[in-house]
This record gives sequence, C-alpha cells and structure tokens, in this order.
Amino acid sequence: MQIENSNEWNNWIENAIASRNIKQYEYKNFSNIQEICSSNFGKVYRANWNDFHGHLVLKSFYNLSKTTLKEIVHEIQLRRQIDFHNNIIRFCGIVTENNPKDFFLVMEYADSGTLKNYLKENFKNLTWNDKFDLAFQLVHVVSCLHDEEIVHPNLGLSKRIEEASDPQSIGMIPYVDPKSFTRKRNRDNEIEVYSLNKKSDVYSVGVLLWEISSGRPPFDNEPYDIALAMEIFSGRREIPVSDTPDDYINIYTGKYFILNSIMY
Repeated sequence: MQIENSNEWNNWIENAIASRNIKQYEYKNFSNIQEICSSNFGKVYRANWNDFHGHLVLKSFYNLSKTTLKEIVHEIQLRRQIDFHNNIIRFCGIVTENNPKDFFLVMEYADSGTLKNYLKENFKNLTWNDKFDLAFQLVHVVSCLHDEEIVHPNLGLSKRIEEASDPQSIGMIPYVDPKSFTRKRNRDNEIEVYSLNKKSDVYSVGVLLWEISSGRPPFDNEPYDIALAMEIFSGRREIPVSDTPDDYINIYTGKYFILNSIMY
C-alpha cells in the first residue's frame, strides 16, 4: 500500500471504520479514565467502557502529523495481523473525540501489567518451573511475531514485554541491541541508522529472560545513561544469578538460543 500524505492515511482509517473492519467507540461511553503511562508519541489510559466489568486501554497521540498517522495505521495493521495469539494484546477499535481526525486506539488491558511489576509482586512465589514457563511464553510470542515478519520496536504488542518496546527511550538501554548505540556515516556524510532486526529482538528477550531469573531489572542500581550504553556496547553484561539452572543460563546466553544471537 503506497500512501503519500496524511489525508490518505486518515482516509484509510475512516474507510476501515465505515466498512466495519474497525470498530468505532464513542468517547462519552468511557468512564474512570486514568493515565497509566506516556511515551514520545502520546499517553496511555486505562478506562471502563459502558457495562463492561473489566478495563480497556486508550492510547492517545500528541500530534496527528503524517508520521503519526502512518504509525497509527501501521500499528492497527500489525495488531490485526497477529491477533490470533493469546499472549498478544488485542486491538479492539478506535475512538474519535471532538474532531474526527483525533484518534484513540482501544486495546485489551493486560491485568498482569508489565513484566517488571509482575516480578515485583510475584517473584518470591515463583519456582524455576514457573520461570521456565514464563521464559517459554516470551520466546514463543517473539517467534510468532517473527513468523509474521514483525520485529522490534513492536515487542510492546506482547502482554509481557512492554519494557523493550521503545528503543529510543534512554530508560530502555539495557534491553536494546548494543549495535544500535553507535552510528556510521555513508560516503555522503549522512548518518546511517542501525536497523533493528530479528537478532535485535533475540538480544532483548535474552535480557528479559535474565530479568525473570533474577527478579529485578538489569543494572538497576545505576543510572541508565550514555556511559552504561557504552559499557554494554563494549561487552558488559549482567552475570547469571547464583542458583540459576545451567539449562536456563544456556537459553539466554545463546548456547541454545536462536542463531546464538545474544553473543557478541
């Protein structure tokens, strides 16, 4: 699909709503709206909808430029493409508020929250069988995404791997492929941005598997800054937790992992 301007991106969304390929919600039917996080693109809210007893997520956008509309369409297409997987956050539809060009994405609310919060609340009660099971779920989700040719930064589609979903955030430094920390220039002196790929996803998941084993974020006792990024680029890694089974270590250090992609 070739779309050249913001009007065409907007028309794609409106046509999808008109043809009922996308469900349209009315903002007035949502209540108890609470902000739960924000990013470079916008804010995310938790809300109740009509008589639905659970929660839904509303994802807003700061500025509906051509780029943002393109991202909205891309995210809708991705979520519809991989809606079959139980561990993928469901895309429910769109809200238009005041102006038909103002959009909220409506998505399933993952009650378990982020991996960080889940481990904080449950880690003491997790057995190694539980940790292996959680690790398998993460690897299986990424494998399914890769089967659909979906790569980072779209790991946030998963109910468990929100942490690795924004490579441009400095708070995500330990989770991101270290190769993205440097830049090169071509013959025209233009900066060439490193393209994150499937191996980048494997690296991110490997870090998350270490987090599952330890119950804490990597390098959590120091600032996530440029200095840490350069140390990681130079080869610094968290060491395995003392009671970690060898089979688990072999998974996230790359000995049995996909294409040995974690090892640098």
